[in-house]
Amino acid sequence: MRKFWIVCLLSAFSLSGCLAPKNETLTVTPLKLKAGEQAFAQINDQDIAAFHLKGKLKKPYLLKGVEYLLNHKERTLFSMEIPAKTYDSTLRIVQSSSAKYTRFGANLNGVSLRSHEALKIKPDAVNTQNPSSEFTLEDYNVLFLRQLSASGNLSSNPFNDIHGPENITMKKGEQIFAFVLTKKN
Repeated sequence: MRKFWIVCLLSAFSLSGCLAPKNETLTVTPLKLKAGEQAFAQINDQDIAAFHLKGKLKKPYLLKGVEYLLNHKERTLFSMEIPAKTYDSTLRIVQSSSAKYTRFGANLNGVSLRSHEALKIKPDAVNTQNPSSEFTLEDYNVLFLRQLSASGNLSSNPFNDIHGPENITMKKGEQIFAFVLTKKN
């Protein structure tokens, strides 16, 4: 009889989520682009990144396009909800700039998003960064960072040290855009 109650107690804890891990179990793995994708991106002056999402999201996330501001804040340009469910999918993102605009695009499971934003500067220096190895989702995850500068000088932002807008340093005459995955509040 004692074993019965222990089993019942453990089952109740398990079903209530008390024994479940608190962190997300979704892993994000950067994918190598195909030769055709690389050539297309180069011809169109685009930066493309692809990621394999595998695992389960317990809560919804947002894929956001953000612009980082000088006061260590961010301005959301667009967002797309990533619902809580099990994934074995590819997320593709693209960003490009012209003399006047920066353009964004994303595709996950056939759902596409496109946006553009007017540039405040005419860039003469561009730098892009994205993760080079697999990671498990946290509360704030930068997938792609693009820095533009009118002065030719770009600030240094170690990619793996970015856990929010407070970790971004900027110089005057610089614009920084990113694709981020964040927990939906």
